[in-house]
Amino acid sequence: MLEWIEAAAGALFFVFDAQKRIYWLYLLSSLILTFFVKRRVTFKAELWFNASSRMDLAWLFINQFLTKLLILPLFAMQISLALVVKRLLTAVFGSGNFFLLSDLSLSCLFALALFAGHDFSKFLVHLLFHKIPFLWRFHAVHHSASSLTPLTLYRIHSVELFINALRSLITASLLSGLFIYLFKNNISVFDLLGVNLFVFIFNLAGSNLRHSPVYLGFGKWERLFISPAQHQIHHSARSRHFDKNFGSALSIWDTWFNTLMLSKDEQVKVFGIDQSSFNRQTFKQQWLGIR
Repeated sequence: MLEWIEAAAGALFFVFDAQKRIYWLYLLSSLILTFFVKRRVTFKAELWFNASSRMDLAWLFINQFLTKLLILPLFAMQISLALVVKRLLTAVFGSGNFFLLSDLSLSCLFALALFAGHDFSKFLVHLLFHKIPFLWRFHAVHHSASSLTPLTLYRIHSVELFINALRSLITASLLSGLFIYLFKNNISVFDLLGVNLFVFIFNLAGSNLRHSPVYLGFGKWERLFISPAQHQIHHSARSRHFDKNFGSALSIWDTWFNTLMLSKDEQVKVFGIDQSSFNRQTFKQQWLGIR
């Protein structure tokens, strides 16, 4: 019981954690962007107080408990795994330490590599969640949301949570080990585990509007960055929008895989797996996956 209480308290403090999408500064920047660009957008109480939003909260608390129990101990292995990768590269290719950059240049380059590497691995795993039927039944929990709020980001089945944690651990360990091998100067623990500069900028640039009713496109920039409107297309219950815009931040992966859809001339009227998604908002219906 104590673990559940601690997990619930931890979830409530997401708004004070800069590594969480719903950090107060990211929410504020999205709100400011909304009023500057859309001007007359209103948020109705029904958006936050409905069965879909309650299900968002249920998954948030459950996964926070599982994160504390399983995921955080897993990530304690990241530095050790990075050193294993470095030793393997040394054994195969010989001693490294080929390059020497200033500490600032190395930190920026490493942050950029992590951002792009994580973004591409997210895209690939996301694509697999849609294309493999066994995985889709769990990912469908996220897509069953019939209304979108910033909390919908955390509406993911625990199976997907664990797979994404493994993806993140593997990506970070491989890139960290590669950089430790290639560069003479040491990468700090903050670089390895701290808030990524590019993620910080991404979150400030209206990331919370992706799960919201605010249909905000980026115009021609949508061929490089996924806009909130493009992600809402991904959540659309309209069949022509299915399997489009898998990218998290960058849209170049969707261009490569021919899954990109620009938001111009598109409309999203209903969110969910299909028109009946509002009937799939109980935990009992979702725990074993949605068939």
